[in-house]
This record gives sequence, C-alpha cells and structure tokens, in this order.
Amino acid sequence: MKTTISRYRASATHFLLSCTVGLILLLLCWYMWYPTPMLSAIGGYEIFFLIVGIDVVLGPALTLVVFNPKKKYLVLDLAVIAIVQVSAFIYGCSTLLEARPAYIAALGDSFQVVQASEITDGNLAKGKTTLPWWGPKLVGTKEPTEQADISMVAGMATVGGGKGHMPSLHIPYEDMREQLLKKAQDFDALEKDNENQKSAIQEWLKSHDCDEKKCKYQPIKIRVSIFPVVIDAKTAAYIGIMPLNLKM
Repeated sequence: MKTTISRYRASATHFLLSCTVGLILLLLCWYMWYPTPMLSAIGGYEIFFLIVGIDVVLGPALTLVVFNPKKKYLVLDLAVIAIVQVSAFIYGCSTLLEARPAYIAALGDSFQVVQASEITDGNLAKGKTTLPWWGPKLVGTKEPTEQADISMVAGMATVGGGKGHMPSLHIPYEDMREQLLKKAQDFDALEKDNENQKSAIQEWLKSHDCDEKKCKYQPIKIRVSIFPVVIDAKTAAYIGIMPLNLKM
C-alpha cells in the first residue's frame, strides 16, 4: 500500500510542477510573444498543446508507471523522463520563439504582422537592429529609395511580404500619424457588413474605452485571417487588434 501511495504522490507532484511550467508558458504566449489574436491566427496553439501534451500529461503518466521506491534503477528512469520532457519543452519553446510576431508594421493603408522567421540576418544587419524578444514592436514604414530595396519589396509583395519585412525601412510609428488617419476607416460600414458580429464589435470597443466616433480602424492580415487594427480617430494611437475575423 505504501508503494502505491508513493507512486501516486510522485505522479501528482510531477503533474503540479508540469502544470506550473505550462501555465507560465501560456502566460508568456498570451501576453507577450503572441498577443491576441495572434496565437490562434498564426497557429501557436498547436505547438503549445504539443508541449502541454508531453510535459503535463505524458511526463506525470510515465512517472506513475515507473515509480517504485524499491526499484534499483529508479533514478535513471526518472532522469530519462526528465530529459525527454526538457528536450520537448526546449524544442517547443524554440519553435514558438522562431514563429513569434516580431513587428506590427503600419504600411499606411493597412498593417502587417512580421514573424521573426520571416526576417533575414542580412536585413537585420542593414537595419542595424536586432529582433525584439519581449513581444511584437509597433513600427511605421517608409517607401524604399534604393533600387535594390525597391526590387526586394516588389519581390516580397508577390509572396505576401512587404516593407515591414525590411527593418531598414522601419520608422517610428508616430511619424505616420497623418497618413494613418487619412486612410483609416469608420466602423459604421464595418458593422453594416458584419451585422451578426455588431454587438461583439461594440463590446470590444467599449472595453477599450472606444466607440465608433472615437476610434477608426485599418485591416491587418494574419495568415489567412483579416482583423481590424483599432486606432484613435484623432491621434492615430495604436489601441489594439480586435480578435474578430470580419468581412472588410
């Protein structure tokens, strides 16, 4: 009986520790690396649940199976389980970091999410910068003037890229205030085209101290989905991305 109790206790302890690590990772994804709605739009949930499946479910289950205080090689068995868990966790985290949104780039008439994996070392070197680690950085963009940059932007546009993928073309977001306001759109037309989600739109605006008069929007495409980027109607200050896939 003592052995059984010890086995379940060890598995439960392992489970609680794994849940704690998984919760920390989830909070990092939700509030830092993949702010809403990017985790679901980019596909980070699949990677996250793979990590959870190995660390939170499989690890404690294996501990439950192998744990026996009288077992001669118990330490070795537990070490193997720990190595598998840590390896899976490191691999999953590195994949999440590689795919994380590095920039939210204002293009003038729309916004663009740029993932870390989409920026080359050469472009970073030319822009004399490094990738942000603690969440996507909000930037503006300027038109290229060098022929090489013009050609590169044109080439990127054919595969869904653009100026946001070139840090050398990044400028402070505030410098695009007039251009953003000039091409920002009103919510009235958006609500008419999305009658079934009108209440959700208004609820999100209200929760961010906005309404149809105080705020405007521009579209942002994240993978195959398009969301409204909400900005202040007077200052163009970035308020957030509404997590609703709408018709625009």
